[in-house]
Amino acid sequence: MIKNIAIISSSPLMMMLAKSLQAKGQKVTIFDVASKKGGAWGWHEKSNKIKKKYLPKYSNAIVPLNKKEEKFINYMNIVLKKKYKVKISRTNKKILTHFNFKNKYIYDFSKFYDFALNNLKFSKLFVSTIEIIKNNKVKINKNLIFDKVYLPSFVGVKYLKNSLNKKTYKLDYREITSEHLFILAKKFKLKNFYYSDYFDEEFDRVKIDKVGKLYTMTTRLTHKIKGIALSKLKTRILKFVEKKDIVLTKLSKFHNYYRSIDQLKNLENATKKSNVEYVNTTQFVCGFHFLRKIL
Repeated sequence: MIKNIAIISSSPLMMMLAKSLQAKGQKVTIFDVASKKGGAWGWHEKSNKIKKKYLPKYSNAIVPLNKKEEKFINYMNIVLKKKYKVKISRTNKKILTHFNFKNKYIYDFSKFYDFALNNLKFSKLFVSTIEIIKNNKVKINKNLIFDKVYLPSFVGVKYLKNSLNKKTYKLDYREITSEHLFILAKKFKLKNFYYSDYFDEEFDRVKIDKVGKLYTMTTRLTHKIKGIALSKLKTRILKFVEKKDIVLTKLSKFHNYYRSIDQLKNLENATKKSNVEYVNTTQFVCGFHFLRKIL
């Protein structure tokens, strides 16, 4: 039977979920108020400086957080390549995280993004409330009816009302606006480097990608320099790249609905035994593992 399904967020994982469900004949709508898709994995528009269509806006990397995830990555990579056309390259470049792991990979979602943007259905409606109603239905924003809703970790849904048990759950979160620096350059000073979870007291995530004959660097600004204008970041940028090698620099912001561990547990408890399914998207690998039976 064809079901009408809502997916909140256009992150790669949630778009993959939409593709998988759509391939099984379900009617799927992805809700994301942002005009640019991808969520925390969003991209800059194609630059006339370079041919690549999806230039990374934020400094995300796919890394395991523990031994269990490290073992799971082999299976995940097979599925990503086969079903979602993700280009995966093994690398010996430095990837610095709190968990030391052996096999390291770089992921390119370009072909999947092409498919998703051309074949999936998106709505720019902001979802603030979800209500579980009779007849195994779910209501979004008091007027849209679905058979099932998939709800990830960090979205702005504030209330979940369950009309069956007469309970209303307040899904607390903390709104955060992070700032991110993007640099397109001929080369960078960092050698044999791909990603660091914590680079220094001013830049806590740094990632360098090769894009054609050029390179991109994305990094998140720490609270120490957050709010500084791009013009005043120029001297700090020179720790990464020579001035003569810079092609383009941009600052961007990302609005996030962060939930603590306790708030995530509350979200999970609120959706138990219902047609609203919580999806743990706190990290890419754990999210893929969470959805492995569907993806």
